[in-house]
Amino acid sequence: MEKAQEYKYYSTQRPVDIGTFPKDKDNPPIRIKNYEGRIWVEHDTRLAWGELAYARPLSEKELYHYELKPSRDNPDMRRLMDAQAQVVGKWEDTGRVPEAQRLTWFYPDFGSYVVKEFVSPERLAECARGVELQQEAAGRKRARQEKAPIAAQLREAGKLAGEQQAPAAPKRNAPDRGDR
Repeated sequence: MEKAQEYKYYSTQRPVDIGTFPKDKDNPPIRIKNYEGRIWVEHDTRLAWGELAYARPLSEKELYHYELKPSRDNPDMRRLMDAQAQVVGKWEDTGRVPEAQRLTWFYPDFGSYVVKEFVSPERLAECARGVELQQEAAGRKRARQEKAPIAAQLREAGKLAGEQQAPAAPKRNAPDRGDR
């Protein structure tokens, strides 16, 4: 018999108690477990007071309001972290990051990067976002470098302005005011 898929969340701010977790009638908790105290979980990446398991994932809003952290073993988190590992791993290779400082390692059998066990989902997401920001900045820099020099841009703008300018208004026949 195959185990049903479950989504585990950690209570990192307080022990699990009444009002500290979502109780949706369509997605009730499968399991609630309080620890003896605050202990290290997820390969020592975070401290937690307890854990909850659900049949379906919780929303970002629920996670935020109840201050819960998803387990890296949840199917949705695994997919997200795998995608982020590809981005971060390539960046680490390009930057020749020393092995001791890397967040990923290359798995040659599958030709992809894998997140190291000691890396929290938040740390990986932060690094992936930093890599994306660096790539965006590099793209903007390349775009600026490909532009024509400023003098050429000004000449082109002058031509366009001249073409789009309304024709000069005809002179009106005004009375001669020289007699005054």
